[in-house]
Amino acid sequence: MRLALLAGMSLCISCGEETLPLNVLLIGVDTLRPDHLGCYGYDRDTSPSIDRLAAAGVLCENAVSQSPWTTPSFGTAFTSLYPTQHGAGSLESRLRTESTTLAEVLLGRGYATGAIVSSPSMSPEFGLDRGFESYDICYEHEGRLATEATEIALEWLDANSSKPFFLFVHYFDPHLTYRPPPPYDTMFDPEYRGDLGNSFGRTAYPQDRDGGFRSMRALSDEDWNHIKSLYDGEIAFTDRAIGELLAGLSARGLEENTLVVFISDHGEEFFEHDGFRHGHTLFDELIRVPFVFRLPNVLPHGARIKRQVRVLDVMPTVLDILRIEADMHMEGISLAGLLTGKSGSPEAQRAVLPPEAAFAEALLRGPEQKSITVYPHKLIYNTLTEEEMLFDLEVDPGEKHDISESQSDVRHRMEDRLFKALLDISDTWYVEMAGGSEGSIFDLRIEAKSTAGGGGIRFLKLLDRRNAFVAGDDVPAIVERRNTVVAEALDLNGLLTLAFKTNPHTAPLTFDLRIDGESPPAGVYLGRSLEAPAEIPFVLARETALLAEGVPKERPVPPYILIWHPGGKYASANRVRLNEKVKKELRALGYMQ
Repeated sequence: MRLALLAGMSLCISCGEETLPLNVLLIGVDTLRPDHLGCYGYDRDTSPSIDRLAAAGVLCENAVSQSPWTTPSFGTAFTSLYPTQHGAGSLESRLRTESTTLAEVLLGRGYATGAIVSSPSMSPEFGLDRGFESYDICYEHEGRLATEATEIALEWLDANSSKPFFLFVHYFDPHLTYRPPPPYDTMFDPEYRGDLGNSFGRTAYPQDRDGGFRSMRALSDEDWNHIKSLYDGEIAFTDRAIGELLAGLSARGLEENTLVVFISDHGEEFFEHDGFRHGHTLFDELIRVPFVFRLPNVLPHGARIKRQVRVLDVMPTVLDILRIEADMHMEGISLAGLLTGKSGSPEAQRAVLPPEAAFAEALLRGPEQKSITVYPHKLIYNTLTEEEMLFDLEVDPGEKHDISESQSDVRHRMEDRLFKALLDISDTWYVEMAGGSEGSIFDLRIEAKSTAGGGGIRFLKLLDRRNAFVAGDDVPAIVERRNTVVAEALDLNGLLTLAFKTNPHTAPLTFDLRIDGESPPAGVYLGRSLEAPAEIPFVLARETALLAEGVPKERPVPPYILIWHPGGKYASANRVRLNEKVKKELRALGYMQ
């Protein structure tokens, strides 16, 4: 997309007679819930430095992450793409080569680029280091202390701030294990005398998630208050380090010409929905994040934005404020006009979803889920069970009451948006059947071969001539099984399209087709070339799928069956090979078995 520049904003900030280019400091705090910060209404004094940052800038009250764990979330912040698009959505994948990062853009514009990274979950193997000239990472599963991250960051500024810079500083302390150093270990629960002590980590609770954390459910209210107090102690310790970083920025004369962006990758669950930690659901305690922008003399002081925004919007906003035009595709929008109160923000070109819709995905644990939030409504979809939950966040911010049955009209609208996004963000197969005015009878059997990686047909949807979804109950002749779609004696005088994905996306597909009982039938075509298959049944696999790539400019004369897929949108190989050291530390974090 090409960014719309914010009127009246200058790439440089005047300071006396000297004109200084804008720098960017992106502060990312791992596992930080906004409702545990004073500036978001928390009653404990966990965040005086962050609160001062928010008071000097613009705070977004309703920011949504696109994933409930680190790697895909920061991947989205760096690329303005959804995890399925940028590729780094699991511990087995990395950023795709066609996903351009914010650091790459700024490096190409002459910026010094550096990252201080405090966790192996952002290992260079995942591709998140692309565009950073220096990528100082701590591989230990406990992460480096926040004070050490700040010290390294200030040293980097001393060495690199003679030119415009982009610095990403990642703090890991609020992540499990909760082990704040004194006096933060007793700051919020000094009278505790229970068995947990002043540290809480993976060894303190059972690792059998299927067992439902039985022993954790048995913890007393006193114990749970202590666990949250240790988490808050980690936040307060991190806050002190962030304060030192911002003070160091000011002491070096860099505050006035540095855009500071403060975000988290995800939150943390404390049994609000019968679970603990993160990566396993898409409830708001995991995907709601803090979001603050500060730029003196440009952005207002103490402003608060109620409109829903997304981690997806970080990259286009930064580039717009810097007045850098970018031609790569980004799903997010610039929030620059919203932050200044001067204007609304334009929609991204060719975006999967409009800016008012926040989509999230890419779970670390459990069956894959997808969610979409168009405030105040939020829909969560389980891709394995196909179960759905709908919530009204305005009256039920804790997401305790599923209203999917009582609000079916809202659910259907949210479903339409969710499934159109799912079909668009990765390669989808389309089987278009046209019976013509006279009508024809279609029989087909489409089977996805099971492989070691899974196998199966997923997200099967029916589309009419206007590309609107058709309820499966309205077309009983089409039956879906685990890895097969069957249509028997489908009487069709219009147009109907089957849209589906395969798991894995490279799974071979076998097509057995008949039109009006003829086999092999006339009128079967593949892709934009409208090539006819040599025989029926036929198989389209990795090496032959190109035959069905692209949609033709003009449709054949009915009756026909047209098989196609968009091809190549997110096609580059992105499998990752982690070295043994990274695997060991990720296992210690509980990210790998």
